[in-house]
Amino acid sequence: MAPVRRGNPLSPSEFPELVGADLLLYDGECRFCCAAAERLGRLSGPAVRLVSLHEPGLLAALGISHAAAMAAMHLYTPEQAIYSGLEAAVQALRHRPLLGLLAKVYYVPGLRQLADLGYRLIARYRYAIMGRRIARGECDGGSCSLHMRPPAS
Repeated sequence: MAPVRRGNPLSPSEFPELVGADLLLYDGECRFCCAAAERLGRLSGPAVRLVSLHEPGLLAALGISHAAAMAAMHLYTPEQAIYSGLEAAVQALRHRPLLGLLAKVYYVPGLRQLADLGYRLIARYRYAIMGRRIARGECDGGSCSLHMRPPAS
């Protein structure tokens, strides 16, 4: 149950509203990601703050690369632990007694690998699953188009 790695300390002067809570970083330009993050936020309670990875300067401040953040959601804890992918969701749920106990099933050998595979597949095709905000004109600067695959010929 060790975190993937340790992040940089979050400076209170840069992000005072984010210090002292678990931060769930998600792709705020992805409809599927927004819906999943909001649902996870409701389940995990007030100890987890939802933050779009597109927040200026945040990834650099935490020591998370843009490519890694786009590949999977991340949970950054006040102890500077960084969890990614489905493990980030599992760790976010640890704040709720019953859900935290159920989430421990994730760590059963074999189930974790299978669950992580499912997460990676969903993350890879997330724009196709629920569409892109760019299609509705909701994506500033065309950042969503970076992940659009050209049609196969």
